[in-house]
Amino acid sequence: MTGVVVVGRGDHWWAWAASRVVPAAGRSEEAAMVAAPTHNEHSGSASTVVQVGNVAGGVHLYSGEALAPDHSAWLRSAWAYLAGAVMEMRYVARAGRVEGFLVVRAEGADRDEVEQQVVRLRVCLGTMPGQVISVPVRDEARTREVLAPFEPRGGVVEVRKRLTAHRTSRDDASSPWLAAVTPFTYRRQPWEPLWSAMAGLPFRTMLSVGLAPFTIGPGLRSHLAARATEFSRLAQVGPPPTGVWSAYRPPDEFAAAALPLVADAVRRYTDQAFLTRVSLAGEQPVPSVLAELAANTVSPPERNAGFVGASPKVETLDHADTATAWHNLTTLNFAPLSTYAQEHPPGAIGEVERVLVSITDIDEAAAVFRLPYKSTATASLFAEPV
Repeated sequence: MTGVVVVGRGDHWWAWAASRVVPAAGRSEEAAMVAAPTHNEHSGSASTVVQVGNVAGGVHLYSGEALAPDHSAWLRSAWAYLAGAVMEMRYVARAGRVEGFLVVRAEGADRDEVEQQVVRLRVCLGTMPGQVISVPVRDEARTREVLAPFEPRGGVVEVRKRLTAHRTSRDDASSPWLAAVTPFTYRRQPWEPLWSAMAGLPFRTMLSVGLAPFTIGPGLRSHLAARATEFSRLAQVGPPPTGVWSAYRPPDEFAAAALPLVADAVRRYTDQAFLTRVSLAGEQPVPSVLAELAANTVSPPERNAGFVGASPKVETLDHADTATAWHNLTTLNFAPLSTYAQEHPPGAIGEVERVLVSITDIDEAAAVFRLPYKSTATASLFAEPV
């Protein structure tokens, strides 16, 4: 029994496989960190975390929490395995407990080859960091249950990178709109408060983080460089509108504030990236405080060189988008939703911004993608595999 779910016909087939993922017994986060070196460590305080002790009671701040483990090295190795495939880490919580599953999907023209490919992928990705154990799900019915653990009567919520747009004040700009995308901030925030908040609800909830490998090509790199050049020009005093008009064009305030983000994108997106989706769903409506906790956990808000709007965008999907979003969750898909424009006018968002808001580099992926772990400070919420 492989536990693989296969769907398709003719020359197009999809296959899904899952593994139960739990913290290793007797291996605390602190002990694991001694054995496993960190990668791409970022500066900044990680001592404060938003926690929901009682979702109905509001958000509380606690300090001195242990750092979450760094999984960026594992993600980098996973990127190489995932050519033409997709993976997702999902947490299903109910009755005070949390189950973690790593789900993978492969597709191709031959049914047998696709099934073998997804099994190989499950094996390769099953080599986890030292503080994590992966156990393959070998029952097909159980895999189907993992893919669709409940009916989302409460709808779906998504956490997205924030997209900010503003009309330019400069008549010599190439477009009347300027837009910037704030990347996810990697601060190794503790995830245990989020898991605890999910487990404490009186109905089932699911947090799903999907990743698909994305290669940054020369076209996108060229567009990013041109975009940075444009913002740099508009952030400075410009020439007079005409030869007889002596007044110089003033700098565009939005271009000046957003320039660090635009320049950072040129440095950040050069080769390996992931198409990324972060989704919350529940049998009942997901409390807004839980959605905000998820956003603050994966990417704590901060100001970037005076640029306002750094916190992730929490998207509560309307009825029209919910069906597509739930199909994305049950199939590990990335179909776009109408809310991805984040309430901006259609002409305000260019294709470059649409791509940037949907992809993450390795550091950003390490912010949103967390394998289960356990610190010494708390009892594990994760039930052992049977």
